[in-house]
Amino acid sequence: MQEKVNRITSLIEKFLEEKLSAEDEMELNAWLAEAEQNDSFFKQITNKNELREKLRIYGNADSEAIWKKTLQKIDGGAKLVDLYPEKKTVRMPIGKIVAAAASIILLISVGTWYFTTQYTSNQTASTDKKNNGPTSRIVPGSNKATLTLADGKSIILNAVQNGNLAEQGHVQVTKTDGRLIYNKKPDSDGSASANELFNTITTPRGGEYQITLPDGSKVWLNAASSLRFPLAFAGNERIVELTGEAYFEVNPQTQPGTKQQKGQITKTPFIVKINTPAGNKNEVEVLGTHFNVMAYTDEGAIRTTLVEGKVKVTSGNSFQTIRPGEQAKQGAGNISVQNVDAEDVIAWTSGFIPVGGHDLDYTMRQIARWYDVEIDYQGKKPEISFQGKLPREASIDNVIKLLNVNNIKARLNEKERKIIVTS
Repeated sequence: MQEKVNRITSLIEKFLEEKLSAEDEMELNAWLAEAEQNDSFFKQITNKNELREKLRIYGNADSEAIWKKTLQKIDGGAKLVDLYPEKKTVRMPIGKIVAAAASIILLISVGTWYFTTQYTSNQTASTDKKNNGPTSRIVPGSNKATLTLADGKSIILNAVQNGNLAEQGHVQVTKTDGRLIYNKKPDSDGSASANELFNTITTPRGGEYQITLPDGSKVWLNAASSLRFPLAFAGNERIVELTGEAYFEVNPQTQPGTKQQKGQITKTPFIVKINTPAGNKNEVEVLGTHFNVMAYTDEGAIRTTLVEGKVKVTSGNSFQTIRPGEQAKQGAGNISVQNVDAEDVIAWTSGFIPVGGHDLDYTMRQIARWYDVEIDYQGKKPEISFQGKLPREASIDNVIKLLNVNNIKARLNEKERKIIVTS
């Protein structure tokens, strides 16, 4: 919490001193669009008359005591540091004193604001749940998915409690806080042919889910996606099938039944088969690495982005090996490779819609899937790229505001679940 307060204070201070960089400005705009109270507080604290009055009051108040109380509210375990050392007196020019006082006032104000809004929003959220529910029918996505077991039975994961969901052969399926975990049963000898039994997890638009596969590999499944996988990986390769988008952290696995040479370890390849309407052979093969695959049919190409390790990408008879920070685009049997910001591509796994540096169409498709809305372009499609970060927890109203801050003329038709973009 304290880190958040310090960062917002720094951005406001830079704004007042007219020293905001382009990146700082994008970050500040994103914060302003997160909630109405952010924008209201910003206008108040940057009002020169308001700041001048606070400076006058500051001169007659025990500001250090005020700040200590504020800091304790924000973070009860925070270390308190005296603003003024007792044994050392330093004379400062009056201009610097005013500047320092203004900085302290900002810190106190932001700290107080953060504590108050956090407390108020928690109380409001609690009241809304008890009384009226969400104010809008269009809400951000959440942990939602359907698990289809080997016998065809379906389990709506967001409608069941944490705990053991199913036992299939020698495998136990457990749900824990928005994650599925596959483990071999304690009494299992592993003799059953679990590799012939498959499960499929499917997310709707506005849904996401995490899975820990039987081999310990972790998968983040994005909205409108599905992953089919065996209950046990056997043989010389591990194969899963993907539609939509997923981020993988593959657990390296020694190939079973192979004689290891001294100093060499034979690893079992992990292969992601990508299902496309055209039926082309598209695969991503890895040994142990972190990577993202986006294979939505409306994206025009399959994008494989490598975060760490090394992967081999295959499309038809063509293949390419990519390295960290590179993205392979697969389409019509061709593969092109380019450098990208890998952290931006996987921002969706940590609470942001990846939008930076892309064309507007790409950004709007991301928003459409997460909020389960349609996009309607009226007139010529604007040739504008989105700048900044879009929090996945932002309300749909604040999404519209943030789009307009970026000179994208957008409005919401809630009844039809549609965002209208005009030129």
